[in-house]
Amino acid sequence: MRRERSHGRMTFALAAAALVLLCVTTSGAAEPDAATEAKAAYDRGAAAYERGDMATAARELARADALLPNPVALASALRAAIEGDEPVLGMELAARASARSEDATLVELARTARARFGARVGKLRVICPGACRVSVDGAPFEANEERYVRAGPRVVTIEQGAAREEIAAEVSAGASLTVTPKRPPDTQKPADGSRRRSPVWFFVGLGATVASGAALTVSGLQTKGLHDDFVARGCPGPAAPSDCRGIASDGEGAQVRTNVFVGLTAVFGLATIPLGLFSFGGGDEPASARLSFETQPGGGVAKVSVSLP
Repeated sequence: MRRERSHGRMTFALAAAALVLLCVTTSGAAEPDAATEAKAAYDRGAAAYERGDMATAARELARADALLPNPVALASALRAAIEGDEPVLGMELAARASARSEDATLVELARTARARFGARVGKLRVICPGACRVSVDGAPFEANEERYVRAGPRVVTIEQGAAREEIAAEVSAGASLTVTPKRPPDTQKPADGSRRRSPVWFFVGLGATVASGAALTVSGLQTKGLHDDFVARGCPGPAAPSDCRGIASDGEGAQVRTNVFVGLTAVFGLATIPLGLFSFGGGDEPASARLSFETQPGGGVAKVSVSLP
């Protein structure tokens, strides 16, 4: 019998709200789009209530009231939330009713909602230092705004760019909780990294330096061998053999070739150093490079050393 009386009162309230919405829409007092959307949401809410889907009825009626504030629609949404046992929406609607109207019906419904749902919800605010996407238990949640959530353990997911963080939060009934990311995004490192260049040319330069250094080593060894042969044959001197001139000529050519490789290796090495600094620099520690030569007796044998952090 109580259910039938409640259903009868609700049906009468729905009809009254529909009449008010119709009058507002036809009078042009509200924006056409908002009035049309409010009427459509109200119709969906009324249909859901008639088939016993209180959760949908409460959501749609609440949306209709948000688009086109109406005390009858708000009261209908509150009744549907109470009958459908929707604690979060019920508390949100109770807060809306208290802030908007002193209507006796709304005041009583808000008091009923708080008495029934107050011990089952808490308030949660998720603060992001920048743009972010937030969800609570997988459902979208508005960042930087305090909203009602069910009391108990909640999983807050915060996405900022490519970073994703999950935070376990315990929301106490009747209390407020603020959650912030534990690891704020570091905007400095990407900026530093953006100044780096592709390391391809560095490795090309390094390869050329190594190849030139290897050729320099071979040429230097050959030059040293010719020099040793020149000395072993007693060249130069009054008793120099007849082929000293040929050995000297070969040695001079080898020495010139070795000197050319010394210059090429130095050029390649010096060009590779700034490429390495651009490719690997910009981190917490500055990059460094070093190029050194060691000349062996009788030839220009080079040792190339390039160091980077």
